[in-house]
Amino acid sequence: MIRNCLLLAVDSVGIDPKGHDRAESVYGQSSFLFPKGRHGELIELDNVPIEGALVETDVTAGQQRGGIECALTYTAHFTGQDAASRHGLLQGLGLNERLLQEMVAQNNLFRLFHDPCLANAIFPAHLAFFGASHVSDLMASYSREQVEEHVRFRGRPVRLLGKDKHGFAELFTLSEINQNIFLHAARQAGLPLATWHDVRRGQALTSSMTHQLESDFDWSLFGQEALPLRSCEQAADVLWALVEQHSFVFYKYQLADLVAHSGRLELARDVFETIERFVEALLQRAAGDSFVVVTSDHGHLEQVEYHHGHPKTKVPTWCFGPDAAARAAGLRKPQAIYDLFAGFADEQRRTPSQVTGSRPA
Repeated sequence: MIRNCLLLAVDSVGIDPKGHDRAESVYGQSSFLFPKGRHGELIELDNVPIEGALVETDVTAGQQRGGIECALTYTAHFTGQDAASRHGLLQGLGLNERLLQEMVAQNNLFRLFHDPCLANAIFPAHLAFFGASHVSDLMASYSREQVEEHVRFRGRPVRLLGKDKHGFAELFTLSEINQNIFLHAARQAGLPLATWHDVRRGQALTSSMTHQLESDFDWSLFGQEALPLRSCEQAADVLWALVEQHSFVFYKYQLADLVAHSGRLELARDVFETIERFVEALLQRAAGDSFVVVTSDHGHLEQVEYHHGHPKTKVPTWCFGPDAAARAAGLRKPQAIYDLFAGFADEQRRTPSQVTGSRPA
């Protein structure tokens, strides 16, 4: 029986359409996630601490018209429904949030487990100028004028409008967690939401993982002190401790999206190295009765030099754990991730006394 489950989402990581083992590829120096000299829609991985496999997942439902958006993929993950087909790719009018929330009301991955955990801590302020938030009722709201007057990014005032924007993309990247559909799913399932206080205590992660980006800001306007810097391995310790305490954990790493929009190839290679170090550290901590899925919402990092939007490439989904290759083969669509974890949850319900933290009925 699979006792502990981890679903790890790494934003904006797609399959390289030109081949992942080219020297010039963002993934050209990959040590195990994209193995050299091996190709295909399903690849069994060698040189990993536990059994692993990589499969290509189509997050567009085969549609070519319109833009792919992260909320569609995460809705598929958390509801088991084909969100891209039901909603349609973006046609310039924005997301139909009500439809996505209705889908979450029908099926919610968090609700399948007896003690699920969202490992991401929420951002400690509501910034209405970035759009709606799923936690605006829980925190103070700040205007654009307040942020520009009081928040500093790398020693200079944040600027959110005009040609001289400074810190705009970075601030949005950190606050974006509050807008994610999986945060709505967590609240609907009644999960306690982690804060930066929990991050400081080593009981949650921000979506940057290491807090290097947070350290570039002065957060005194929000009543927040600096967060402790962490290595990938220290962050893996925090996340795996949560995995051992819960039957299901979800965590999203966001920085690849920021880097993908930068157009800087070397930064893209650096952030993928960070992802690979983080995943490797997690797998070194994994037990034989754990299962880890690492996936993405859409591509972009792999085409950072020449693509300015979210390309309609397939995304990689990695499975690690017992029967990884057979299980990975069924994950060619994002909604199948829900079915995989639903199977694990069903096993846990049948033998609750063997699950970490379980409480017999």
